[in-house]
Amino acid sequence: MPEKDGKKLLKMSDLVERTGVRRQTIHFYINSGLLPPPLKTGKNMAYYEETFVERIRLIKELQLKRFLPLSVIKEILSQAEGELSISDLNVIKIGGEGLLKLEELKSAREPESLARLSNRTGLPLEDIEEMERWELISSVPNEHGEKVYRDSDIRIIEAFANIRKGGLTKERGFGVDLFRLHADFINMLAIEEVKIFGRKFSENFPEDASVLLPKFAENAIENINTFINHVRRKKILEAVQAFSQKSDNNRNMQAENMR
Repeated sequence: MPEKDGKKLLKMSDLVERTGVRRQTIHFYINSGLLPPPLKTGKNMAYYEETFVERIRLIKELQLKRFLPLSVIKEILSQAEGELSISDLNVIKIGGEGLLKLEELKSAREPESLARLSNRTGLPLEDIEEMERWELISSVPNEHGEKVYRDSDIRIIEAFANIRKGGLTKERGFGVDLFRLHADFINMLAIEEVKIFGRKFSENFPEDASVLLPKFAENAIENINTFINHVRRKKILEAVQAFSQKSDNNRNMQAENMR
């Protein structure tokens, strides 16, 4: 078996066998930047470091058990490699596992199918499907293999249905793609918040971390949500005032030029 810097190199067939992930999926991960490029030794021959095995397993776990979209997984992998220590990641893991359990306990509603959600909320099927394509929401298969949406995604769909009912309709030019801006910014903000949480608590690790970290995380989410909502409203009002002032200035300049 060939080696690179003293490390064993694997063929694609070895990766497929050891991870249980299809060849096409592994190529997709590479093309998406989730995995580094392999060592090319010929037009149709490439070798992969053994680290690919654990990385592929981690990607699948984050997808299937944490239901994270690939864009978030890519950001987590790239940021974790360069900036987060083992202690930081351990804090995030402990806090995150507890937070997910709390989220499950809070969820009182059963998952809903695409058709049922569309019928109940009045949101067209294509809107919900487009929201999923833009990774605003994500679905999971139920025991029958049917695509369903969980509580957190149901809340997003219901909120979007209310946005439509409030007048921001597709006919007025408010396509689902416009709201990708919110998802992208929130995604970046969420990753930075999790990194800060990991770093700060790893510096002063609580004695009963498995109990305290999830509670700290839950409180932070709720309180910062309120904080962000107030700051966002304030900044929108300030932006409206600034643009209104600019409009008044332009009108005054036009009036001066006409004299």
